[in-house]
Amino acid sequence: TLPVSSPVLKMFVTRKVLIGALLILFCFGALIYRTQFSSSVLNNIQGGEDIVIEISSDSDVSKKGVTEETTPNQPPDTESDAESNAEPAENVQVVEKPTVDLALSSPQPSSTVQPRGHHAAVPDQTKKIGDSWDHVKDTDQILKFVRSQCEKYDMIKAEPGEVRKPRMLIVAKNWKENMLLYSSNPKTGSTSFKKWFTRIQGDPRPYSEMSGVHSMGRYGNLNQAWELAESKSSDPSSVTLGDVIKPFYSVGFMRNPLSRLISGFRDKILRRTNDGIKPEMLRVNPGLTGESSDPEKFAAFAEGVMKGKINNFHFTPQWDKMKICDFPYDMIAQTETTQQQIKEVQEHTNTTQFEFPGSRAEVGADSVATVHLAHEFYDKVKPDIMEQIYQYYKWDFVLMGYTKFSNPNFPYLDFDQDFDKEFGLLGEEDPTNTKNEPPG
Repeated sequence: TLPVSSPVLKMFVTRKVLIGALLILFCFGALIYRTQFSSSVLNNIQGGEDIVIEISSDSDVSKKGVTEETTPNQPPDTESDAESNAEPAENVQVVEKPTVDLALSSPQPSSTVQPRGHHAAVPDQTKKIGDSWDHVKDTDQILKFVRSQCEKYDMIKAEPGEVRKPRMLIVAKNWKENMLLYSSNPKTGSTSFKKWFTRIQGDPRPYSEMSGVHSMGRYGNLNQAWELAESKSSDPSSVTLGDVIKPFYSVGFMRNPLSRLISGFRDKILRRTNDGIKPEMLRVNPGLTGESSDPEKFAAFAEGVMKGKINNFHFTPQWDKMKICDFPYDMIAQTETTQQQIKEVQEHTNTTQFEFPGSRAEVGADSVATVHLAHEFYDKVKPDIMEQIYQYYKWDFVLMGYTKFSNPNFPYLDFDQDFDKEFGLLGEEDPTNTKNEPPG
């Protein structure tokens, strides 16, 4: 045995004492932290600040209890959804928060998110855009109006029983689970809709990280639905597009042509050039520079479109590419009230669990919603060009019920306006020209 005075024994004992002391200090510190943390939480609940959980007014509170509001860029959180089934705790203040409204989502009017030499007009409160919640139309009301306008002006070109295909029809890869058919119309929120389809197909990424959504190869194949219809038919050779789409819930979106043209300008010109100018615009206004205001650039752009110098399918009329007179839609919605009408789509297609992405302004990608730029931008457009714009897009206005600036309901639908007075004697014109060529 080692003597008590042995250096080896002393070292061994000292080391054990140090380790023991460290363990005691660690446990004591953890106990203090736990006590303080518990006291803080208890104070918040009992005597301190109330816990505030914001929920969307569109959430189904009756079924889920308290549903935490998620941002448009986040995928649904299954764990938080499960927890939300519990009853709200005592002293928890539940605050209802309306869905972000397109007409109220940003200041108005103002310039583009990254203005170049902008000289923004002083906001004119007399031209303020109305609240979209006051302009939501019933789906059946819209469909009946469109049908009556198509009949009144002899715009139905399909034969009885015939269905004419819109420019682009899209189904999700898992279309059998939702039976949703989307007719894509550029500059009406189609990017948001395709991102939503991507989420429905199982992509959990935040919407902000999704790209390449306009590639048709990312979605389902409508030919599969065609083959299914043929397999169920006693005469496969007689199956038509109408037979194929009958089981689907068919949706298309239209937009006021005036705000849609601005959207095209912001997307295809301002965001894709260094100075916000295309060479074709300089042919209209040689005096344009990078320091010119966005409304001045838009005026040159709009004139270029009307004179046929700037051509792009994003700027052409919608009614024909959408075949709104010849395709049996279950819903033709107005882009201006997407956040309200998308709820109906979700309910009809078993997709309520997939949150629909917000607009660029709603998610902060733009400092101002396009609709709020309308008056400011069109104030710079020449009167004769303005009249050409109305004539070029007249069937979008007339068949869907969209409004001019002079209508207090702009940019929403108004079924009671006098279309013959607003757009000329339409009944005397030949509406068979569907080439969608600008007046110039």
